Amino acid sequence: MLSRNWLILFALLPAGAFAWGDDCKVRAERAGGIDINGVEKVVIRAGAGDLKVQGDSSATRIEARGEACANKQELLDAAQITVRREGNVVYVETKLPQSEGNSFWGNDDYAYIDLEISLPSRLPVDGTDSSGDAVFEDLQSLQVQDSSGDLKLARIPGAVDVTDSSGDLTIRDVGSVRVRDSSGDMQIDHVRSDVTVQMDSSGDMRISKVDGNVRVEQDSSGGIHIEDVKGSVKVDSDSSGDIYAGHVGGDFTVSEDSSGSIGHSAIAGRISVPSNKEDDVE
Repeated sequence: MLSRNWLILFALLPAGAFAWGDDCKVRAERAGGIDINGVEKVVIRAGAGDLKVQGDSSATRIEARGEACANKQELLDAAQITVRREGNVVYVETKLPQSEGNSFWGNDDYAYIDLEISLPSRLPVDGTDSSGDAVFEDLQSLQVQDSSGDLKLARIPGAVDVTDSSGDLTIRDVGSVRVRDSSGDMQIDHVRSDVTVQMDSSGDMRISKVDGNVRVEQDSSGGIHIEDVKGSVKVDSDSSGDIYAGHVGGDFTVSEDSSGSIGHSAIAGRISVPSNKEDDVE
């Protein structure tokens, strides 16, 4: 019988959220769990496969459940979920044959685990996801490193720190944001404090409904659209793509911009753009 926490988790998932093993030759369920007494942090290390991490204010355990998929039995046997505790930190990890250097791994082989984790929403999470789509919701705070696949974060009242290599990034209803993003579109909205984009290599960026300041330190390519910010907006360096800021309660500053237009509207504070862009400002 599924626990109450898992019934809540499954009810929140949209139909088809995880394509568990559509092309599996062999598959098996994997699960693990641990009590939370004295636990102060959860560290998640997930390999290939989709990942869903869901906080629950009434949860009394950390539960991990998934389905392993592989093209041969020995690879399936090597695909496991582990849940262990070291002091006040709980580690939830997937063990996959391709990451363990197994001699029976061939060029055409595959193995992955689509993983769901339910945990108390008061616990901070440190996550690493290597490939596949990932969702983190209803957590206290989050530090995450994602290699590939779309990444969605929502309802996290504390700090959110993201390093994302590829895939679209969506962040909504959080405390503060710090982002390093290599490729893919980025959408950030409903932030209670500051947003800092330290680096964005490619893809469009849309940031809106921010109670603090917005700062883009370095953007290589793609448009920047920033709107409804109570504080100031600053773009330190932008290589290519249009820049727009609207309904800003503080200053709007662009320090360096190589190509693309600069537009703005309803800026309450000072406006400062590079001298070579003054004639292009809309």
